[in-house]
Amino acid sequence: MEILRQQYELIKGSRSVMLNFIENEVGNGYTVPVTEFNSKDIRYFLLHINNTYKHWGANFGMNKKLPYVDYNSQVSIAEVRELFDETDKLLVEFLNYFKQLDKPVTNTTNSGMLLTVTPLELFTHMITHEFHHKGQIMTMCRLLGHVPPDTDVIRY
Repeated sequence: MEILRQQYELIKGSRSVMLNFIENEVGNGYTVPVTEFNSKDIRYFLLHINNTYKHWGANFGMNKKLPYVDYNSQVSIAEVRELFDETDKLLVEFLNYFKQLDKPVTNTTNSGMLLTVTPLELFTHMITHEFHHKGQIMTMCRLLGHVPPDTDVIRY
């Protein structure tokens, strides 16, 4: 589990670069709908990332019943940071909860499908999902006229 904790610290660093850029360069533009992304805004994708961690890490993985953030919530970037602080605590709990990364977890998805996956698969899905949408968010920033910084784990 220690390697996953270290890996998540790298992810948090990359996320911090993204959030700082959005806050300092994009500003209120993060609520501007982007046609190329089905008229969703950056805020929507940030909430989606948080909800996905809640769904797979807490509700599916640890059988919790955490509520999801409403996608129509008019949250500020400061509030988005608070949501990610909650996500960080959730990931610490997740990594402490599971003692074996390869022991299958079975639960029902939101769509009612019974699914069996390992904690390693859940963790991998959550972090790659974040990076997928982080890439989309950086593209959205560019479409809104802002040149994004390097938000990879290794930045130079």
